Amino acid sequence: MQFAAQKCVFIHVPKTGGNFFTRCFLRFSDDAIVTSGHQDGTDRFELSGDATKSKHQTLAEYSQLIGPAFAEYTAYAFARPPVERMISLYYSPHRWMRAQEGGGFGLDPRSEPINLEEFETLVSANKSISDLLDIKNVSGRLTVNKSARHASGARVSLLDFADLRHGLETFGRENGFDLTDMPGKKVNSSAVNDPMKLNTGQMRDLTNIVMRSHHGKDQKLFRENGLKGVFDGFIGWFR
Repeated sequence: MQFAAQKCVFIHVPKTGGNFFTRCFLRFSDDAIVTSGHQDGTDRFELSGDATKSKHQTLAEYSQLIGPAFAEYTAYAFARPPVERMISLYYSPHRWMRAQEGGGFGLDPRSEPINLEEFETLVSANKSISDLLDIKNVSGRLTVNKSARHASGARVSLLDFADLRHGLETFGRENGFDLTDMPGKKVNSSAVNDPMKLNTGQMRDLTNIVMRSHHGKDQKLFRENGLKGVFDGFIGWFR
């Protein structure tokens, strides 16, 4: 999402509160919501604008489309630990929407644990946070609640999904947006109520799949490193 007057963009990393961010800040942006198929315009939608060609556009794509002026921009994004994010993505409603006999689309509830083969395919097919933020071209170490500099000259600011409201307030304050009427959070409901209960017997396998993939490098965006720390931290997320 682009905010040309404030010289900033928001990089929407899937399953990091980006839809709620859009509800809060779309009115200030240069973009508009567009829908098709099963998209409802609230929890599922696309974005379009002069420099925004897709909702999950990468930092590198913004840099290319905006050009030399991007050097004066700040690119914001929320970060979420990779194992947690990929499991959330697996159960994301957009993956389980089905056409209804009477017309329209409805959520097909899930009651079975993650299929490991399907999960590994999903993990392989989706961009990491590092990919979306073009980390290979960022100087220094980028971590949550810190910023670094992209090769384009743009500042990259990484906000913490674990404290979503604080991140939203930080973005609003730094860019002069009034959030006194911040909308209530509407959760983009998962296709299951308790992914931990469904997957308790295979958490180590799921963790290994993510951490051995290109998403594993995203753990460096957080303080806790190492496979044991990742697994223990993820278990704690459900307590």
